[in-house]
Amino acid sequence: MSRKKGNTWISILIIGLIFIILLILGTCTGGALSPLPYRHLDTFSGKVIDADSKKPIPGVAVLAVYYKETFSVAGSNTFVVDGQETLSDEKGEFRIPRKIRLFPLLRGYTEGKLILFKPGYGVFPRHKISKAVGESKSWPPPKKYIVYELPKLMNIEERKRNVIYDAAPYSEIPYENKKLYIRTINEERKSLGMRLEPTPDME
Repeated sequence: MSRKKGNTWISILIIGLIFIILLILGTCTGGALSPLPYRHLDTFSGKVIDADSKKPIPGVAVLAVYYKETFSVAGSNTFVVDGQETLSDEKGEFRIPRKIRLFPLLRGYTEGKLILFKPGYGVFPRHKISKAVGESKSWPPPKKYIVYELPKLMNIEERKRNVIYDAAPYSEIPYENKKLYIRTINEERKSLGMRLEPTPDME
């Protein structure tokens, strides 16, 4: 009986090990652990200028949203995995550095997109006149220096329509990684007499 019991436990351990291996492999194609691990988040850099005057715009909140598209027999799914942010400097320039995560379980690489906001200017990429010069508006590639043009808004009605809180759906991004963007949005909302977006700082 003891030998049979020993064989039973060995069988259970082998089955458990096979299950864990399949689970890990499954993260490469949208498995149960998806989308947690990633190898690295690519850099983004560029310059933000006024669409009309072509002068640099300092203090633009630049939020990089990183996500991964996974595929399975049920179809494709897109998951936000992380985010980083910065502000443009006096020359209108910005750089979001490369971020590495160790032990990624061979998950592959994430994709990313940028959201740019400055009070009084059209938000990129949502505003129809904003653009990434020479690149796809909705998909400017990382690791390439790109000039972004934001249009100056002419009246309060335009500014109110422009204040769309794009960071709200990204609950997967830690607050510390998007607080500059939220603060900038709230600065515009406050100046327009609009309701502020709640943050942990308000609690």
